[in-house]
Amino acid sequence: MLPHTFYFLLVAILNLCLQSEAFQNTKHLEIIMDHVFSLECDQLNKEDVVTWSQEQNQSLLAESLPAKIRLINKSLWFFPAQPSHSGNYSCVIRGHHGYLEKQFSISVANRTCPLVSSNIHKIYWKKGLNLPINCTFDHMKRMLQLDQHYKVSWQKGCTPLNKNNHVLRLNRLSESDSGNYTCLANFTQAGHVYTAARTFQVFVTVPGPVPQSPIVVKPKHETRIVKVGLRYDLNCRVFIQTEDVSETFVYWLVNYSHTEEFPELSELHSWCEQEGSASYCQCNLSLDVHTEFLHVPFTCVALNSKGKDNGTVILLPASEGELYGGLALLTSFIILALGLLIFHLFKVDLVLSYRNCSPCLQRQNDGKLYDAYVSYPHGNDENTSSVTNFALRILPKVLEDDLGYRLFISGRDELPGAAVHDVIAEKVGKSRRLIIILSSQAFKRPTDSTTTGLSHVPAEHLSLSNDARTIYPDLSDLNGMKGLNWGPYECWVGVYDALIKGHLQVILIQLEGEVDVSLLPESLRYISHTQGILRWKQDYSTKPNGKFWKQLRYRMPPVRKAKLAAIV
Repeated sequence: MLPHTFYFLLVAILNLCLQSEAFQNTKHLEIIMDHVFSLECDQLNKEDVVTWSQEQNQSLLAESLPAKIRLINKSLWFFPAQPSHSGNYSCVIRGHHGYLEKQFSISVANRTCPLVSSNIHKIYWKKGLNLPINCTFDHMKRMLQLDQHYKVSWQKGCTPLNKNNHVLRLNRLSESDSGNYTCLANFTQAGHVYTAARTFQVFVTVPGPVPQSPIVVKPKHETRIVKVGLRYDLNCRVFIQTEDVSETFVYWLVNYSHTEEFPELSELHSWCEQEGSASYCQCNLSLDVHTEFLHVPFTCVALNSKGKDNGTVILLPASEGELYGGLALLTSFIILALGLLIFHLFKVDLVLSYRNCSPCLQRQNDGKLYDAYVSYPHGNDENTSSVTNFALRILPKVLEDDLGYRLFISGRDELPGAAVHDVIAEKVGKSRRLIIILSSQAFKRPTDSTTTGLSHVPAEHLSLSNDARTIYPDLSDLNGMKGLNWGPYECWVGVYDALIKGHLQVILIQLEGEVDVSLLPESLRYISHTQGILRWKQDYSTKPNGKFWKQLRYRMPPVRKAKLAAIV
């Protein structure tokens, strides 16, 4: 007897567990009598087979449905709900994804004000924020598609509100705004007027820490190239907090109007999925591309109690999209070309301005003592007086006094009694630049053997050979340097450092008349071709912001001095 009793108790416990599990998985809905309502069984795709049944396994077939119950697009509709419709319903989905069953418990109530039940949509919103409540939501959207000329009214609890739009806007929420808001929509079907309702329960909460509002990940602000007449799908993907999934609305607007106003559009059901600690909601919009949909914004809106975000897509015809792409490429090329042209024209001013404004530029810490070594033809005749005046007066006044450079000027800074060629080699080696001042009188075709200057020096002494012996003159015979006053030797040393060692940058300055470049030694001709020659005239200004001095400062190393801040 004991085994039979144990078996009976075990079966009873299992039966209660199964009934309890079935009760927990059943969706309980309350429908107001004489209101239209639809039950939707989740579809995985259009090919799935959906069957409905009532309690006690009574199949609901299209040809044998109870009074005022219809099957429309695989959904079960109550047209309208009657007390006799109360009971349990189930739907079964069969497809290549498998088998799925959903159960519903329907209670039809004879009242005008809905009670709080599971089919009331709950909204939690922050105090002080604005809340839009959209009537065309969930099953209401499917019903109102039956008649595009529906009429809407709202009520709070049982009190009618003077609102007739499908969106009810509650501004600057307060605690008194909490409660049940019901949207009543009247529509016509087959010559009869019906009423559908949707109730929203609003909870106004006190603001706390700044919440994470939804973020539209895709699209942002995009354009898409489409072909008129073809089918096109728009996808919206939204990031939300996992706890906000149930209260998040994701929907599309076409030219700032709801998709319900465009019968040719089909907005697919949105769904949410969890990835780690966050969730993503998606909503697709499928459309046949017509000309009326071109150049207008398609806006995906994500909305919940923590905030709002949106993303926009604009459709362009294929030919126009290619044209815009070509124009964008041409515009980019023009902007780049103008930028390069402006930089080429104003690069000197830009570099000097950067040097003046940048706090990071300091005098180079490279062991050099001088910013430049100045070499020029020495002498007291009329041919060299203008050169001497420029080298000993004008140049140091601007570079040293006004700009703060350190110069070693040949003929001014040597110590008495020092070996001249040793001094030159040492000072050139400790300078960052070599400034060579060229005179037209020093470079002209010789007319007799007494002509002095660099043109009298054999060209091989200043050639581009890598052999230092061909660059330096034979210092054992100083008589060979007669009349040159050491200017040429400074050139040999500096040009050797610049071209062979690569330690020195040469700056050529031409005074007054033109210099015949063909008479220059090969190395100086190379420098003139690669770096150019600065030309100085007596009527030029001695102010540091003059064109000549800007070009010279551009070739000189950066130097920091307080008075430079006022020089452009």
